[in-house]
Amino acid sequence: SKASFLIPIGQNDFSALVIGRNSIETCKENNKRLEIKSSLLQKTTSIICYCTIDEGYRYLLSDDCGKLYLLILERDKHNENLSTTVTDIKLDLLGEISISRYIIYLNNNLAFIGSNFGDSQLIRIFSEQQNGSHLEILESYANLGPILDMCSIDVERQSQQLVTCSGNRKDSSLRFIRTGIGIHEHASIDLRNIKGIWALKINNQYDNHLVVAFFDQTRLFHLQNDEIEEVELSAFDYQHQTLFCTNVTSNQYLQITTYSIRLIGNNGQDLLIEWKNMNNEITVASANTTQCVCASGNQLFYFAIGSGSLTEINKCELPHNIACLDITPLDLREERTNLCVIGLWTQISIWICRLPTLDILHKELLTSDTLPRSAVMITFDDQPYVFISLADGPIIYYLLNSEQGLLYERKKVSLGTKPTTLTICQHIDLSNSSTVSSRTVLFACSDHPSVISLSNNKIVFSSVNLHEIVCICSFNSEYYGSSLTLVTDMGVILGRIDDIQKLHVRSLVLGESVQRIVFMDEEKIYIILTQYMDVYKSDSIVSICKQAHQKIDCTTKIKGIEELTNLQSSNTSHSIVILDQHTREARISVKLLNNEEATSLCIITFTDDSATPYIVVGTTIGFENDDDEQRLGRLILFRYKNNQLNMITEKEINGSPYKILPFQGKLLVAISNSVRLYKFSVEKQELTQQPESYMGRMKCLELKIKDDFILFSDLLGSLTILRYNINENKFEEIARSIYPQLTTACEFIDDDTFICSESDGNLISYNKNSDSTKEQERTILNELGLYHLGEEINTFRHGCLVTQQTTESTISLENCILMGAISGYIGLVLQLPPTLYQLLMSLQLILAEYVTSIGKIDHSSWRSFRSDGRSNVSYGFIDGDLIETYLDLPKTVQLELITNSHKGNNIQLNTTVEELVKLIEELSRIH
Repeated sequence: SKASFLIPIGQNDFSALVIGRNSIETCKENNKRLEIKSSLLQKTTSIICYCTIDEGYRYLLSDDCGKLYLLILERDKHNENLSTTVTDIKLDLLGEISISRYIIYLNNNLAFIGSNFGDSQLIRIFSEQQNGSHLEILESYANLGPILDMCSIDVERQSQQLVTCSGNRKDSSLRFIRTGIGIHEHASIDLRNIKGIWALKINNQYDNHLVVAFFDQTRLFHLQNDEIEEVELSAFDYQHQTLFCTNVTSNQYLQITTYSIRLIGNNGQDLLIEWKNMNNEITVASANTTQCVCASGNQLFYFAIGSGSLTEINKCELPHNIACLDITPLDLREERTNLCVIGLWTQISIWICRLPTLDILHKELLTSDTLPRSAVMITFDDQPYVFISLADGPIIYYLLNSEQGLLYERKKVSLGTKPTTLTICQHIDLSNSSTVSSRTVLFACSDHPSVISLSNNKIVFSSVNLHEIVCICSFNSEYYGSSLTLVTDMGVILGRIDDIQKLHVRSLVLGESVQRIVFMDEEKIYIILTQYMDVYKSDSIVSICKQAHQKIDCTTKIKGIEELTNLQSSNTSHSIVILDQHTREARISVKLLNNEEATSLCIITFTDDSATPYIVVGTTIGFENDDDEQRLGRLILFRYKNNQLNMITEKEINGSPYKILPFQGKLLVAISNSVRLYKFSVEKQELTQQPESYMGRMKCLELKIKDDFILFSDLLGSLTILRYNINENKFEEIARSIYPQLTTACEFIDDDTFICSESDGNLISYNKNSDSTKEQERTILNELGLYHLGEEINTFRHGCLVTQQTTESTISLENCILMGAISGYIGLVLQLPPTLYQLLMSLQLILAEYVTSIGKIDHSSWRSFRSDGRSNVSYGFIDGDLIETYLDLPKTVQLELITNSHKGNNIQLNTTVEELVKLIEELSRIH
């Protein structure tokens, strides 16, 4: 076989290892060649990567099936120190790894496997077998590439999830990507109509009791190991609703109900002190280890808590009823605070008062906002904040000057539509396996629950993947560890939340290549197209098509296809696999005919049967060296319902159906260089081709639709815009781009604007020149922007991984487009209004001069467009990563950049630091 690698042996030996596709031999001048004969070297595999362990002695080799080998060169044993003669070659199989691009031997039997097709790995090599392998995978490093296809789905109408077809060959997988935080449930209690919940440590260093408040009563639960039982301790009040409950100083407990404040001792058995407001019931309350505040209407009371004492220190009357209170210490290690946050009803405002005097330090009117429902003081990275939730869902937060009690730099974010409750929790970060760290976060309970934290000096709102959370508390259990108790409308969940990070990626290993994916919302299933080869067979992975509960062999009634598929056997099989959305188990797999390859897939409802969704699969039958136009193919129509898949009809076609899409109740198909339209007859149960079709110049690479417009890209002709004339039932060419290029993906931004990527890692945006009075100009697509991304994009999909949060935003997420690349890169393109574009372009020019790039590469040079001898400076695109570096700059530098922006050729930034930071923070939250 042809040589793939030449590996020098030793320093001055003038000999080399010659690695071929499936052969290994040594070669030395004037010496006889020594070749290895091993059953491990199969004809169907290739050695693709190597690494030296010992110079001239041991080597690591890997093949394209993910097998790792140890190659040992044996020397002349009689004169081992002086001899350079290789007497024998041994090859041992160590085990399975990801299909590697690089192998780096580190030390102490550790090696790093760098993979383009799967996850990179850190492995340990054993001299003796352990559990049937010489390898142990110590860590895996997620790699989403190459992304071949993806779909964006709406999960329970609350958050977006991106599902990618990632990897290749045996390392292929589906990756489920969400920005939300998942819940890992430990236990649950079936309770409804809960108003509040608190954890207590009673005669224990760990939380072991839960106080649960209802509208007119309170209940107490004891948790021991994994058992939960309701108990009653004599000193607690169970006849009224609890407003607040906590452990306080000297091993005591404080329970504040609508009726009284109770200081409890002796492990819940003794009522030490009870304070009642004889005139009115208590409406809101807050406490810490040594302090307590409560309100009755517009009356505010402040108490000091001591050993066996609850002393009323001060009280005052405010002009309006009190809606919420908080006296959480800004440093949670402290036992007391000198500030109290107060929210008022009628005069919708937030007041800061001094403790113990109750002197008012600051008043902040919430002018156009609704009533405050919850308020919390919290410190993130030594910076105090005050967060206020409003009755209709939004959250307002301020920076807090803790010395003077002043609020400043107001910001507002919308999380939901219902009242939000704010609770401080401790979150254990398990992302680093070597250390376990805890940090303080703020949990916002609403119909769109979120965890609020600080990341890279920015406040981050991470949505939680639950439909609605009423209230929450931390619960540090001896049995379950650091956990949370979450109250939903269905009951109480005791569990742990995922690590707080930007994206959460979960993987489903397929064990075979996956090319296409679609999601059927009606049946909550994924449909994927897979390819299996015998060389993928693995002891550790069962291919997804073989895991299916129901396995079906696809048949055909088309005589020409039946004869063609029986000509010769193949070691490759293609399948259609249906996966459950929630369990991700394979329900059904359909094995296609011999030598039949599935190339395209879509979900469609036809005009004649608009209530029924169908699955359409485009296939091609052919052999190596076949011309695409000489191939036969077919369109197969399936119906899936109640876990049953039925083949409805099939349609023979000449050529390969690269893309199929639903279009105005018909099926739009790109076959070779043509675009055709097919109609389905429910009565005849058949697909028929419409008479008119469009012929392009070369093979179709991509097809997208919007209303009656079609975006068509072929191998040489770049982009073409077509319109389907319904009255005349024909395709009309509207405009095309004049520069030939190899387009890898394209998408509609809106009716008149389009984006595409090409093989040199560039993005290009176009628009139709519809307003021109000259016919020739109207037939040419105008280039709106050029941008070197440095990534080869494989697919665009409309969607966004976050929901719109900021209520005061002028940024619309309607035209967000996600893009996936061969490298595993996932990016976001957002259309900007002209004024915002001009502002950010000016900032980009300033930052490009100030911010030092990696490798000191000039920003304008890196982003300049270069392709096939054509080059141009970048325009029409904003580099979002560069813009967000503004948030990392010191405030003095931020101000200086704006102040000096009028110098040079830059357009002056007519904005303030506060407005610009707010805008960029908002942009940063959408990805």
